[in-house]
Amino acid sequence: MMKFDLASLVREIESAESFRDTHLVEWKSLIERFHGPSYRESREQMDDPENFILEYIALLLPRIVHDNPTVRVKSARPVSQSEAAGVLQIGINRWCKMVGVRNTLERIATDMLLAYGVALTVNEPRKGYVTSLTEDPYLPRVYRISPDRFFIDPAATHLDEARYMGHCWITDRDDLLASAESDKTWDIDVIERVAANTGVSDVRDDVDIDRNIPDRKELVVYEVWVPELHDEAAELIDSVTDRAMFNGTIYTVVKGQAESGKKANMGMARAPRPYYGPRTGPYTVFGAYTVPDDPYPLSPIMALMPQIDDVNMHLRNMRYSASAYKRLLAVDARNAKMAQDIRDREDLYVVLADNLDPDALRTIEVGGITAQQVQYASMAQDRLDRVSGIHDAMRGNVSGNATATEVQVAESSSGLRISHLKRQFQESVNRCLRSVGWFMFYDDKVVFPVGEDGIAIMGEPEPIFSAMAMVGVFDDLDIDVEAYSMERVSEGLLQRRSVELLQVIGNISQAVVAAPHVDWKQVLSVVGNAMNMPNLGDMIDLRAVQQMRAQAQQAAAGAQGGASKPRSMQEIISEVEGRR
Repeated sequence: MMKFDLASLVREIESAESFRDTHLVEWKSLIERFHGPSYRESREQMDDPENFILEYIALLLPRIVHDNPTVRVKSARPVSQSEAAGVLQIGINRWCKMVGVRNTLERIATDMLLAYGVALTVNEPRKGYVTSLTEDPYLPRVYRISPDRFFIDPAATHLDEARYMGHCWITDRDDLLASAESDKTWDIDVIERVAANTGVSDVRDDVDIDRNIPDRKELVVYEVWVPELHDEAAELIDSVTDRAMFNGTIYTVVKGQAESGKKANMGMARAPRPYYGPRTGPYTVFGAYTVPDDPYPLSPIMALMPQIDDVNMHLRNMRYSASAYKRLLAVDARNAKMAQDIRDREDLYVVLADNLDPDALRTIEVGGITAQQVQYASMAQDRLDRVSGIHDAMRGNVSGNATATEVQVAESSSGLRISHLKRQFQESVNRCLRSVGWFMFYDDKVVFPVGEDGIAIMGEPEPIFSAMAMVGVFDDLDIDVEAYSMERVSEGLLQRRSVELLQVIGNISQAVVAAPHVDWKQVLSVVGNAMNMPNLGDMIDLRAVQQMRAQAQQAAAGAQGGASKPRSMQEIISEVEGRR
C-alpha cells in the first residue's frame, strides 16, 4: 500500500511532472499555431499558410460537443430501484442545464483534440447561497484542468493502473490562510513559512507570455489522489454501512515546502484525508487514442504533426518564391534613352525607337513558383487529408470532379474516424457524469429543484431532488449519454430519422401482439443499434403488450361462446383499445 511522507511525495510529483512534460513538448506551440500570430504576440511567431489545426478543431468540435448531454439512467434492479433511477435521471439532466456543463465540455474537447483533456469532479457548496447557521446545499461541479497542470504516475502503463494522479492550482496566500482558519485539517504554520509566489511563474510559464500580472502573493498547491485507502475510520464506516463511500486518500502539499533530495523541514500543508467519492477518483481523462504501455492518451493532431509541418514548410517556401518573383527587361547599355522611356511610360504604352536591334530588348524572370513545388505541395496536402480523414466534402468544397462513389467512400472512411472520436468523448462524459451521479446518490446535502419534468415521477407540485429518494446500491445503476444529444445533427437527418421511427414503431407495434413467440426486445435492440437509437426498445411497453394480449385472449374466448363466426385479431385489438 502506497503511503507518503513529505519528501517522498515531492519526489514523486517532480518525477511525474518531468514524465508529463515529455508528452507536452508541442503543447505551447500547438496553442500558438491554433490561434495564429494575429491573436497575440506569439513566442515563435510561426505563421502557417495552411492552418490545419484550426481547421481540424473547427470541423470536429461541433460534431463532438454542440449541446448539453442528455442521459438515461437504468437499473439492474428494475423493481426496487426503478423510481430512484427515474429521479436520478431527471436530476442529472437538470444539473447539466443548471451548471452549463456544455461550456466546460467544449474546453475539454478542445484539449482532447490538441493533446488530452482532464475533468475534475467535486462536490462543493452551491454558489449564490448566503452562509447561514444551517448547512448550505451542495452541488456537484465539473472543472477543466489544463493538461500541463495534471500528472499521472510515471510507472503506470495505462491510466487504470496508475497508483496516483494529481494536479496543481494557484491560490492567494491570504485565501489559503482563511481556509485554514475554518478547516483544521490545514496547517497554518506550514502555509505561513512558505514564501509567497514560490513556483508560480513556472506553473504559469510567464517567461514565454508576458501577462504582466501584479504581485498577488500567491501559492501553488498540489493535490494527489492515491486510490489505496489507509484511513481506519473511513474503512470502518464503509464496513458498517456496506457502501464504498471512501475510495483512496488525498495528499496536499504547497510548492516550496521541500525539495527533492533534501530532508523535509516541515509537515504536510494539509493532513492526508480520505477521498469521499466514486472509486474512479476525482479525475476523468479524455483521450482519442491509447498508446501501448503509456498512461497518457494520444491526440489526432499530435500524431499528425509531421505531416502538418511538411505541408506548411513547402507552402512557406512557395510563398517566399512567389514573393521573390521579378520580371526584368534587359536593354543594350548603349541605348540609355530607350531604357528611360520604358521605365517612365504607362502600361501598354508603345515606345518608338530608331535602328532597334531585335535582340536588344529581352525579358528576364527571376524567382516564382515551380511546377515541382506545386506538385509536391499538392501531394503533401493529399497525404495529410488521407491520414487525418478530412476531405473536401467535409470542408464544403465540392468541385464536381469526384464521382458520387468517391465522395461516398471518403465519407465512409471519415465517418469511421469521427465516430471513434465521438465514442471516446462520449465514454469519458459517461464516466464524468457517473461521478456527478455518485454524489447526487449518496450525499444528502445535494438539494435543488428539478422543474416540471419531475412532477410525474415524484408526485409533487414543485419537485425537489434529494438523495433521500435514492435506494439500493449506486453500482446497480447504468448512466449513459443518449446518442446525438451532444452533437449537432442536420435538420434533414433529424426529419428522416423521425419518419423512419414512426414507420418502425407503427409496423412493430402490430407485430408484437400478433407474434408472441418472437423476442421483440432483442429485435428492437438490433434495429435500434442499426438506426443509432439504442433506446428504441424502451419505446414499446412490452408489459402493457402482454396485458393487452391476455385481455384479447379473454375477449376472444368470450366471443367464441356467443358467436359462430370467429373474429380477427385486428377486431379484438380494436375492442380492447376501446375498452381501455
